[in-house]
Amino acid sequence: MSKPQSTVGTQRQLLAILEGRPCPSCSDGELERGEYKDNAAAVCDECGTPRAQVWQPSG
Repeated sequence: MSKPQSTVGTQRQLLAILEGRPCPSCSDGELERGEYKDNAAAVCDECGTPRAQVWQPSG
C-alpha cells in the first residue's frame, strides 16, 4: 500500500493553489499566503478575509 502524502506537503499545496487568485469577498484583492488565528492561511491582501486555513491536529 502506498504511503499518503505528508500533511505539511498537502497544506503547502493547498495554499500554493489559492495564492494569486482573486478574492471572492472584495473586488480589489487577491489571495496570498499568510496567517489567520496563528494558522497558515490564504488571506486577501486587501480586505484581510481568510479563505482557507490549515492547522496541525493536537494530540
